[in-house]
Amino acid sequence: MAAAIQRISEHARWDIAQALMTHEEDADDHNLPKMIWYGFEPLVEEDPERALAIASESRIPLLAEFTARRAIDADVPEMIVEQLGENPAQLISMLKGARAGLEGRTDLTTPGNWSAVYDELKKNEKKEVTQLALEIAQQFGDTEAAVQYLATLKNSRAPIEQRGQALQSLAAQQRSELVEQLPGLLKNEALRTEAIRAVAAYDKKSLGEQLLNQYDSFNSGDKLEAVQTLASRPDYGWMLAQAIKKEEIPKHEVPAYVARQLRRVVGSGFVEIWGPIDELSSDLNAEYARYRNLLTENALATANPVHGRTLFTRTCGPCHQMFGEGGNVGPDITGSNRRNVEYILSNVLEPSSEIQDDYKMTVVTTRDGRTYSGNVTTETERQLTLRIVGREAVVINKSEVQSREETPNSMMPAGLFSTLSDEEVLDLVAYLRIDQPVDSPQSD
Repeated sequence: MAAAIQRISEHARWDIAQALMTHEEDADDHNLPKMIWYGFEPLVEEDPERALAIASESRIPLLAEFTARRAIDADVPEMIVEQLGENPAQLISMLKGARAGLEGRTDLTTPGNWSAVYDELKKNEKKEVTQLALEIAQQFGDTEAAVQYLATLKNSRAPIEQRGQALQSLAAQQRSELVEQLPGLLKNEALRTEAIRAVAAYDKKSLGEQLLNQYDSFNSGDKLEAVQTLASRPDYGWMLAQAIKKEEIPKHEVPAYVARQLRRVVGSGFVEIWGPIDELSSDLNAEYARYRNLLTENALATANPVHGRTLFTRTCGPCHQMFGEGGNVGPDITGSNRRNVEYILSNVLEPSSEIQDDYKMTVVTTRDGRTYSGNVTTETERQLTLRIVGREAVVINKSEVQSREETPNSMMPAGLFSTLSDEEVLDLVAYLRIDQPVDSPQSD
């Protein structure tokens, strides 16, 4: 029946979907909730009020969550709020769906019925309900919610997870109250990473200066976050370019994918500072020959894969996973043909020769001047979701997009080996060829 929903008349579809949603025993089934959803989803936009009423009484939480999220896409937040105010059976699931649908949406006004419903939700005895309601209020731009988040952020006794969530929420809404807090948060080791990311939400020269002034005190992970943040806006990018030029920030601490974004953010003048970024060697045959001669079995046998792991974390790890560690912007290379030196050479020397559609790089610049580089994971009529190096997926409203370009290049630029010494190339390749994880050196 679930499989047939998509192929029957609309009238029968409503009744069958509603009946199937009462089967609580199917809530944890791997396939059935999704199969029901594929048939029910088109109905949500046709009659969101009826769909929400059915979903609110569903015994399958996933369907209640998906329906609420889809209704946000259909621009009927008032209807969702009305359902939330009636204390539906799947209240938590519908709150989760509404929160997910509102993520990244800055084009919605607060529904007129939200205030009264929010007052009731705040009184709910379940902490999860009150927290979800607070997060939704913040996404609606609720001033009261912003005040609560700011108070949590300032409270040194509050759990660090709550303070981090407050920081993320305030930055997502670009609340002006957060700006004066960020310099101090950059000195807080527990919150520093999120504070660095939050700087990208604002176009404030003083915040860019703070990042550069404190850069030397950051650990390697936060240094990477800092250069990624500074590469996100023209003014920040120019400051970073000058720091690279003056060797205040070592060139080897700026990954090539960040350099590529800087070229777009700063302009062609950045190439004069950095040098060629995407150009392949004029003689690839010579490059292949050079590294084949270097990467012999005897040389690799004496290389240091432990040091190679450190190099991998810095150069490859932001995008690729290996043995469960690393980013997800590029393919997981754990099961690839890593033992084969020729395979490694072809992927490093010619990374853009063959790219799967899922890993093509898209560059998006928003109307407020921020630039993102990543892979498109999902796209709707109103939103674009990008998988960004080293970060959670970013949801961007299409109404805020100033420019969007899908490039023929891989996120992995050519010339990776040229940034390393011969010894480092040997260590990195030795690590790439191992069959099981090695321990990190103490300096990690």
